[in-house]
Amino acid sequence: MRPTLRGVLAAAFILAMCAVCVRLGFWQLDRLKQRKARNHAIEAAQRMPALVLDSATAAEVAREPARFINRTVRVTGTYDASGEVILRGRASEGAPGVHIVTPMLVPHVPQAVLVNRGWVPSPDAATVDAAPFAEPGVRTVTGILMEVPRNTNRVGHAATTIVNGKAVTTYRRLDLNALGPRYPRPLLPLYVQQLPGSGPATGRTPVRVPRPVLDNGPHLSYAVQWFSFAAIGVIGLVILVTRQHRADPR
Repeated sequence: MRPTLRGVLAAAFILAMCAVCVRLGFWQLDRLKQRKARNHAIEAAQRMPALVLDSATAAEVAREPARFINRTVRVTGTYDASGEVILRGRASEGAPGVHIVTPMLVPHVPQAVLVNRGWVPSPDAATVDAAPFAEPGVRTVTGILMEVPRNTNRVGHAATTIVNGKAVTTYRRLDLNALGPRYPRPLLPLYVQQLPGSGPATGRTPVRVPRPVLDNGPHLSYAVQWFSFAAIGVIGLVILVTRQHRADPR
């Protein structure tokens, strides 16, 4: 049986698609490896003793922030609502809302530390009056130290909305480059993700965000799917060639 140009092109296309599927399978395995490494780093950080954010610790965090990411920390200070930040597009149990991030002033610490105090409901997931959720006075917060990204282009996807007749700027995510210039004090390059059970609760306290779930994600199942697609393609090509050979053995 002489192969036709059409048959050769079809076989080449199938083999190319199989190669792509194999490559995607190995890509998912690589992502699984990265996720396991990240989870291991987070677990190792969480097993370390909790930090107390004082002047010495703040200086170390400012100097080498990467060393302290995912560490548990206790912070005592007062909130400065004038620098409050609203992170839009956050959901809790399927309900739309926002996160409220407020700078905390800690005695003897020159930097202000941003604290993500948690989720509050918002029908459009963007506009909210944060005043009823204020937490005045001295507060002690336990949370996880997380990196404040430095975006260089979209400044945290800032957007301005009107709340009670006032223009309020909300952000899609934290952005140190965008937030730094609008606050009179320097900001610590890590923020505190306040944990549930941290600080006294009130009737209007934001819902604290729990620790992230550490799992391996769907990468392994995706890899198996891509390898399966490649195997199906190869098997289908072999069956097709075999049938054509039997039909025309010349």
